Amino acid sequence: MKLKQVVLWGIPPLLLFLALVALWNNPVTRGYFDGEYWESVGKFGESLRIAHARYVDENKTSYTKLTDTALEGMTSALDRHSSYYPPPDYKNFQDETKRQYFGIGIGIRKVEKGILITRVFPDGPAGEVGMVAGEFVAKVEDETVDDWTIRKVSKQIKGEEGTPVSIGLRTGSGVERDVKVIRGRIEVASVEEARVDVNGTGYLRIEQFTERTGDELREALDALKAKGLERLVLDLRDNSGGLLSAAVEVTSEFLEKGSTVVSVQGREGFPERRFDSKPEDVPLGCPLVILINEGSASASEIVAGALAVSGRAKLVGEKSYGKGSVQTVFGLEDESGLRLTTAMYYLPDGSTIHENGIEPDVAIICDEETEAKLRDQRHQNAFTDPVAFEALYGFVPVRDEQYITAVAILLGKEIVDDEIAAETTEEAEETP
Repeated sequence: MKLKQVVLWGIPPLLLFLALVALWNNPVTRGYFDGEYWESVGKFGESLRIAHARYVDENKTSYTKLTDTALEGMTSALDRHSSYYPPPDYKNFQDETKRQYFGIGIGIRKVEKGILITRVFPDGPAGEVGMVAGEFVAKVEDETVDDWTIRKVSKQIKGEEGTPVSIGLRTGSGVERDVKVIRGRIEVASVEEARVDVNGTGYLRIEQFTERTGDELREALDALKAKGLERLVLDLRDNSGGLLSAAVEVTSEFLEKGSTVVSVQGREGFPERRFDSKPEDVPLGCPLVILINEGSASASEIVAGALAVSGRAKLVGEKSYGKGSVQTVFGLEDESGLRLTTAMYYLPDGSTIHENGIEPDVAIICDEETEAKLRDQRHQNAFTDPVAFEALYGFVPVRDEQYITAVAILLGKEIVDDEIAAETTEEAEETP
């Protein structure tokens, strides 16, 4: 047999062999070689066909609906952090990760008098047509919203980019007007507040850890330093987490290069990964206090924990949530997604926050009623005109004792002066 014929006949088996090796080396596709996998696929397929053909309500038994329901059940049975995203939900999840959506750019909250606009985002569609904080949303597309939930109001205002939505507005004194707003892409900043007072005490709040958080933080710190920053309160309360990469970026701004931020360890066969700080510039060296509470989770706990165990920061507030597991999102072919717990986080000292949380150095407990009021005060300069604030929200502005304690620690004060203004915190409000 000629060499050319040998080569031609040998190529297909070689390619097949290489394909099989590639399948075997991939932990996901290795299941193709497992007899139990094929038995399970057959069992699921048989159950799917029976349910599709025989269940009494035909509207519930399309193959797509049955498969989605099965995947939801499978992932939710693994742990509380794993889940399945059908295609529309997966798209929403991706937008949330980027802190973006399509709407008009306002924050709303339901109060006794109605749906109150608590803020209007800079350069957003709502601002362009003259909508202002303090007005009430009375109608959406000529439908009265008095009996609607805040989520329904938000959902009706959101929509496809470039499409119009009609909003009926009402002032506190009862004056009404209508505006038509063209929906646009709204990108919500993850660094929501950043300021420094005349004494050089800065305050910076991170809402969530997203793709842009690192850049936003560096910009905010540069602005604070230009205004005379000497000490900083970093607020991570009610921050439910986000991207690990963003948490590492944030921590890097306060630690020397090469300092361990967090290590990640998965199941057997997957090597442990360690993430070290890599500041883009000289890390911030001023005194630092971090605010945490039971709503601080995941990436927030990584930042607070790493800076605390390294001795870089003091923690004030309440014990954190205790989510030390890593979730990886796998996109599927039909644009749906699987969110699975794939590893565990470990702090630089080897400790885990999972189910344990992080204890603050100084515990300041805030009751639920006060927390709710502080969240309502967020984005409002409530102490400038407390009478007007009370008229809108139905309560007198409250002091943020956790923040006040943090400032006292930074200033070395045992007794906090009334001049230390109470800052605010919020629960994630609706942002249509």
